[in-house]
Amino acid sequence: MNEIVKFVNILEPRNSQFGIFKFMTRSWEPTKTLTLDKYYFPQELKKVVADSVYIDAFIEKESIRNGIPKEQLRKEVLDYLEEIAMDKKLHVIRWMGIVFLKICFMMKIEVFVNESWVLKLKSSMGKNPVLFLPTHRSYADFCLMTYLCYHYDIDLPAVAAGMDFYSMAVIGQKMRETGGFYIRRTLVGAPLYSATLRHYVRTLVAKYSAPVEFFLEGTRSRSNKSLPPKYGMLSMTLLPYFASEVTDITVVPVNISYDRLMEQGLFAYEHLGVPKPKETTGGLLKSLHKLNDHYGNIYINLGDPVSVREYIGHQLPLSAEMLKPLDLQQLSADQFKSVQDIANHMVTMQQNCTVVTVSNLLSIVLMESLTKNEALILDQVLEKIERLIQILRALGASVFENNVKSSVERILVVHKNLMKVDGKNRLRLVSSALVNINSDVQKKMKGHVLKAETIVNAIPIIQLQLYVNPVLHYLVPPAIIYLITARGVTNKEELSADYYRLRKLLIHEFFHLEKTEEITFNSALQYCVRNDVTSPTYTPGSAHALHTLLRVAVTPALRTLLTCAEVMAQCKRCEHKRVLKLVQERVENGRYHPYCLSLEAANNCLQGMTLYGALVKQRSKQQQVTYDTVPIKLEECRLLISSILPRKDVDFGNNNSVIFKQDDVKAKL
Repeated sequence: MNEIVKFVNILEPRNSQFGIFKFMTRSWEPTKTLTLDKYYFPQELKKVVADSVYIDAFIEKESIRNGIPKEQLRKEVLDYLEEIAMDKKLHVIRWMGIVFLKICFMMKIEVFVNESWVLKLKSSMGKNPVLFLPTHRSYADFCLMTYLCYHYDIDLPAVAAGMDFYSMAVIGQKMRETGGFYIRRTLVGAPLYSATLRHYVRTLVAKYSAPVEFFLEGTRSRSNKSLPPKYGMLSMTLLPYFASEVTDITVVPVNISYDRLMEQGLFAYEHLGVPKPKETTGGLLKSLHKLNDHYGNIYINLGDPVSVREYIGHQLPLSAEMLKPLDLQQLSADQFKSVQDIANHMVTMQQNCTVVTVSNLLSIVLMESLTKNEALILDQVLEKIERLIQILRALGASVFENNVKSSVERILVVHKNLMKVDGKNRLRLVSSALVNINSDVQKKMKGHVLKAETIVNAIPIIQLQLYVNPVLHYLVPPAIIYLITARGVTNKEELSADYYRLRKLLIHEFFHLEKTEEITFNSALQYCVRNDVTSPTYTPGSAHALHTLLRVAVTPALRTLLTCAEVMAQCKRCEHKRVLKLVQERVENGRYHPYCLSLEAANNCLQGMTLYGALVKQRSKQQQVTYDTVPIKLEECRLLISSILPRKDVDFGNNNSVIFKQDDVKAKL
C-alpha cells in the first residue's frame, strides 16, 4: 500500500444522522462469523467446556497424579470458568457504547476506517471462524474493535483481556458483559487452569458465532512499534483447525494508529524504569478530566484476511495426536511451527497496514531538527513533511493526509503540550515538568535511579520518539545500507553480510521476517541507488538530506546496542536487571540520544545479542536471568556497530535551541 489512504470517519454520523442514543438503541441483527446448527449463549459455552471429554480426561489424569478427588478438581474447573468466561449482555453493550461515544466526543476524536475492506470481510463471513489480530498500542484498542463491529453490524468479538482489569470494581464486570474474557499472564504451575483456558478458547473458536480477538504482542507496546509475537493464544485459537473441528479459520491483521496516545506520558516514564501504576476504577475516574482535550484521529486499517488452510498450503505430517479422539487432540511439533510462522507473518502484515499520519511526520521532522540543533520555521517544516511523504510512499508506506498545512495546524493543537510554534514561527519541543520522584517510587524503579535533570530532558524526547517509531520499519533497511556504505565497503557481498548481521542484532527492536530479508535487502538497495543515497559502486551518494533522515532513524538503536555490548564486555557475566541499570548509568553519563535510556530498547538489544551468539542466556530456578559473554562474538558485534555508528555527539539538554523550556513547572511521581 503506497497510495493515499481513503478512510471513512465512522463517528461523524453520530453527530448528524442518528445521534448517540438512537444509534445505540436501534434494532441490531449482526452478521455471524460462523453458521452453526446450534447457537450457544455465553453461559452455555461454560457448560460445554465443563462437560467435555477433554476436561474429563484431564481431571482423571490430575486426580491419579496428585491424589485429589475428582469432585474437588471439577469444582476448581467451574471456578476457573467463572473467572475466565465472558458473559455478553446486549443491554450492557448498548449503555457502554453510549459512554464510549460520549468520551470520544469529549476527547474530540475522529475514528477513520478503511470501510471497503470491512464490508468485503463482512460479505465473506458465515463459512468459518474469524480471528481479529489488532496491534496493541493503547487500552482504547479494546473498545475500538468492539464499536467497529457494532457500527458495521458484525457480531461483537470475544476479546482476550489481561487480569489487570479483572479486579477493577464495576469495570471488570462490564468488560466481561461486553465480550471480554480473562486470561492470566502465566500458565506455569497451574495445569488445571491452563487446560480449562485452552479448552474454553478452543470452544469459543469452534462453537461460537462471533469473532475472537486478541493481541499477538500479549501486552501494549510501550514503544508504539511492533513487538515480536507471543504464540500461546494463537496456538489455542488455531487448534480447532488442526484437529479438523473446522475446515478453515480466517485471520485478520488490524493496525490501529493514533494521532495521540492517551498513555504517552506513562509510557515515557515506564521506558525510564518508573513502574506502571496499578489499574483501579478510582484511578480511571480520577483521570477522566484529562480526557477533556484534543486527542486527534484514530485510524483502523484492516489488512488482507488470511486463510489458514491456504497459508499452510500442504498437509502436515501425520502425528500421534491425529489418532486421538477429536476433543483430546493437541498441537504437534510441526503444527506449532506453522503457528509460529503464521504469527510472525501476521506481525509483518500489521506493519504493512501502518497508516502514517501527520503526527508521525511532524515528529520525524522535529526529531531531526533536535538532532541537528537547528530550529526550523513553519514553512521549512511543511516543505520537509511534503518531501517525507514522497520518501515514505516510495518505500511502500500508506500516508494519511488531505492538506499538509491544515493537518499540521491540527496536530499542533493535539500535541500542544509536546510541541509548539514560538513567537519567531519556529517549531520547538516543549520541555517536561521538573519531576520530584519520591522515595517509594525510587525503591521500585526497575533501572538506574536517574537524576531529576536527566528525566526532565528525556521525557519529551522519548514521547516524541513514540511517534517516530511506527514509521521506522520503512526507514531502517535503507538506513543500515547507507551507514555501511558510508563506513566503506568493497562489494555487494560484504555489504549484504554486514546488513544481515545488523538486522539480526536488531530483530527485537525492529521486527522483521528473516526468511524474506533477501527481498527486503535488494529492494532497499535499489531504493538507495535510485535515490542517490548510495552509488552503484556502493559509496555514499549525494542525497545529503536523505542521509540525515536515515542516520537519525537508526542512531538511537545502534547507540543502545553498542552500550549494551560495552557493558557486557566489561562485566563478562551479569544478571539481567544489573545490565539494564549499568546501561542506563552509562547513557546518563554520555551525550547520547535520551531514547537510549529506554529499558525496553536495552532489553531488545540484549535479546538480539543473545540470538546473534554474543551472549548466552541462563535462567535460574528462581527465574532470574543472567548473561555470559562469548568474547569473540561479542567483540565482533562491538566492532561492527562502532564502525557504522555516527560519531557526532548531540546536546539534548537545555542548550539545544529546539527545546522550549517551561519555567517553574513541577510534577510529582
